[in-house]
Amino acid sequence: MTRDASHSIAAVWLPLPDVGSLADPSLARWLFRGDLETVPGPVEPLDALAALVEASVPAEGRAALRFYGQTGDSPAVWMAGADPVYLEPRLDHLYVHAHAPGDLSVAEFRQLFAHLQDTLAGDGDFAFARVGAYGYLRSDEPMATARLSPQAVDQRVPNDYMPAGEAAVLYRQRLSEIEMALHEHPVNEVRVGAGSFPANSLWLWGGGTMPAVEKFELPPLFCNDPLLLGFWRKAGGPLAPLPVSVGEIIDITEGGFASIIPLAADSEPLLEPALDALRAALHGGRLDEVRLHFANDLRVTLRPRHRFRYWRRSSPVPELERVAS
Repeated sequence: MTRDASHSIAAVWLPLPDVGSLADPSLARWLFRGDLETVPGPVEPLDALAALVEASVPAEGRAALRFYGQTGDSPAVWMAGADPVYLEPRLDHLYVHAHAPGDLSVAEFRQLFAHLQDTLAGDGDFAFARVGAYGYLRSDEPMATARLSPQAVDQRVPNDYMPAGEAAVLYRQRLSEIEMALHEHPVNEVRVGAGSFPANSLWLWGGGTMPAVEKFELPPLFCNDPLLLGFWRKAGGPLAPLPVSVGEIIDITEGGFASIIPLAADSEPLLEPALDALRAALHGGRLDEVRLHFANDLRVTLRPRHRFRYWRRSSPVPELERVAS
């Protein structure tokens, strides 16, 4: 892909699932006047940002890409993401609770993975490893895995996103062994006693070897997500440290950028200041286009001329329409 550097585009993933909670109605009105579409979800930040910058993303081998983004090393073996989750039993189904990176302490993570390695990986056909706040499963025998990360399927029914059929037999076997091994583990007993979610299973996803990634002319990426960092590096895109604010990113870039709005210390995204900075840059001529993808699967494209859409009275996003009115 050849990107037109003269056309300055900001492509941003915003981890707020409810745009109807915007406190500033002027920001809601600004979004409301853009080109709005709902995208069938859930959508990974990688897929969302790649679509916004018109890049192709490999469907398999995403755990290897994430490992590369964390370490700079390209793994030569098959691996899957193996991230701790809490599978909550409900009346007639399970419910996924993803553990955000850092939710488990280093000591908790180490104990859980050491226990899995000692109890399940003795024959050497597969192994568990922890790199920072992320887990991995290396296997001599590849297997079908979930495509989406646990963060993408958080607060959902897991069976809808797990592999099925004959290809998933080994996956189900591994998952059952993991759940039995983590049942009543001391780490989980302490967490439950403290009122925290346990880690009673792993979410196995993104399996494969390191995928081939087509080279793209990408804008600089500002984020700390290791999967996005791995893809961007493989695709030849520039990487940059994550500044404090979107306004700072706009100040130091030319020709646009891609980013994920970070979470503040209180876990609330720095949403409205970011949107305000993007709006000002668009109206001030520093950006030609703003492309946004919200975690509730709403995609918004905004151009300077859209601010004159005073005639718009309806929207495919009712919660945004209510705030903007």
